Amino acid sequence: MTFLQPLILFAIPLIALPIVIHLVNQNRHRSIPWAATMFLIQAQKMVTGMKKLRYWLILAARTLAMMGLVFALSRPMSGGWLGLTVGGAPETTVVILDRSVSMEQTDPITKISRRESAINKLVDLIQTTSSGTQLVLIDSATGVPMRLESADDLLDLPETQPSATSADVPALVQSAAEYLTTNEAGRADIWLCSDLQQSDWDPNGGRWEAVREILKKRTGSKLYLLSYLSSEERNLSVSIANVHRRETPAGAELVMDITINRTGPISEPERVSLSVVIDGARSTLDVQVSGSQVIRNGHAMPIDNESKQGWGRVELPADSNPGDNVFGFVYAEPAVQKTVIISDNEQVAEYLRIAAETPSNPTMTFEATVLTPQQVTAVPWDTAGLIIWQAPVPDAEIAERLQAFVKSGRSVLFFPATIDAGGNQSIFGCTWGQTVDAETADASRSAELSVSQWRAETDLLANSQSGTPLPVGALKVFRYRQLTGDRVARLADLSDGGRLVVRALDDSGGEQGAAWFCSTLPLDSYSTLVRNGVVFYVMVQRGLAQGAAALGAARQLECREDLSDMSNQWQPLDATSRALLLSQRATQPGIYKTSNDVLLALNRPLTEDTVEIVDDTHLDRMLGDVGYTRIDDAAGSQTALASEIWRAFLCLMIVGLLVEAVLCVPDKVAVKRAAS
Repeated sequence: MTFLQPLILFAIPLIALPIVIHLVNQNRHRSIPWAATMFLIQAQKMVTGMKKLRYWLILAARTLAMMGLVFALSRPMSGGWLGLTVGGAPETTVVILDRSVSMEQTDPITKISRRESAINKLVDLIQTTSSGTQLVLIDSATGVPMRLESADDLLDLPETQPSATSADVPALVQSAAEYLTTNEAGRADIWLCSDLQQSDWDPNGGRWEAVREILKKRTGSKLYLLSYLSSEERNLSVSIANVHRRETPAGAELVMDITINRTGPISEPERVSLSVVIDGARSTLDVQVSGSQVIRNGHAMPIDNESKQGWGRVELPADSNPGDNVFGFVYAEPAVQKTVIISDNEQVAEYLRIAAETPSNPTMTFEATVLTPQQVTAVPWDTAGLIIWQAPVPDAEIAERLQAFVKSGRSVLFFPATIDAGGNQSIFGCTWGQTVDAETADASRSAELSVSQWRAETDLLANSQSGTPLPVGALKVFRYRQLTGDRVARLADLSDGGRLVVRALDDSGGEQGAAWFCSTLPLDSYSTLVRNGVVFYVMVQRGLAQGAAALGAARQLECREDLSDMSNQWQPLDATSRALLLSQRATQPGIYKTSNDVLLALNRPLTEDTVEIVDDTHLDRMLGDVGYTRIDDAAGSQTALASEIWRAFLCLMIVGLLVEAVLCVPDKVAVKRAAS
């Protein structure tokens, strides 16, 4: 319970006023013994006990009435988050708003989304309880703290509107804590509004420890988690992959993989009418959905023979989440899927070449070039989609070229060198350490290590399009090289706590690609990567597919804020894209053409289609020792976070007065009788 007028609570001692008056009245008359009244007093002793009880009840009723009046005037507030504190408004309130696609799930009756519910409730709460607080907004799309003039700004700002982006919750919480520390804020409340989607929270990442340490140092801060759990409403999402044009005897056609996910009640199959728009021409495709997912691999759509490049989109009928019902695509002549391998071991280089040149798509051309570390100057930087580096860490000049390569949207996959050349062992924020042999790592263990956990929802080791998990758990590792780094996403861990596969994280702008590290080698003395070759092949092919997507005249991109500087120069190709403001292009789906005649399709991250949420065990592990307060809410819920309850205390005062009046009736009757 908290109070909007806490100064009135200083009047609490007035509650004792009836007791004081009672004690004063007891001492007003001095008793004098009188023989004539002795027998009357003796007769009255039989009813004295009942009178004393009535007098005590009258005293309690008067005290209750005074208490109700004082508390009613102090305007008490009640809510699940308020606890038992009587503190005033915080000096600073930081609102961390998840604007990811999954937060657009709406209530079927009110049509209010999770994001809108969170905003409305926080506006009402801040206006009611914290009107004098300094308000700061950190939204998931930009991640930049923004000071607001009033709570009403939360309703209208572009930074609180829907976006087609994902959320990096650890980075958002860290940004809030650092803002409070940098600005030397006093007492502060941090409100985190999220649907606890696992891909956004990264519960297995290594950043939460640093976040907890920063929060624990903020002794005057309180963290409140306003969570929106998965609803039972039916929802469909659609996505497109592997779009390419091919020539057939019957004419040209566009080939694509169509995936439809379904959440909510899935007991019965249903037929979904999918609209397909190609270069402005619309057609309808009926798809039978019988489970949680349906995939149409290699679906072909006829197109004009003269159409060498173009754009399109697929659309689902309206449902509970409009943010995942549309997916755009572009097509052109595919670029050569070119891989460059720099290796200090001929056998490793051969395994890598086979994995890179074996086509995953027979309609595309795959090439692989093998170079030694001494031939690194011959790397075709402009045409390569993937560079596999299995050699000592390069010098500063080549390291800068690799960073520029990744920044342009291409991919680099690092394997440990078999020759330790000494010198610098760090690149992309990751550092190679000592070589660990499983047989000597722990005498109580066997001479092999297994994979203890891996990220199956996204990135290199994600499940297949059909939902089938990769056989990562079947891998055995006999030798690996230690990997350390603070800014990494851990994709797979070994049973001894070591890191098997990580992805380096980069905060710089630009069209970011990816840099991965694998701590073991495809050699029998190191692991079973080649013997159980599915995981090894998929890793190489996925890295190549992501890097090669940045080449050619048609590219698929995920919506993200760091594309804003480039998006101002793009030319929109469809009505939806033309309707967007310049500031919205990077965070909303759209179809564009660059000044270099490259077609771009911006879409939501596919991780937003997953329904896995962070369970209580992981949540307590991430934030347990911070001391957070969790409030579970639902889209469209009309329950306020806090409400005034002064009426209840006013009723308490009235009840006290009524009870006092009823108990005083016998005294008044007795007085009248005596007077008559």
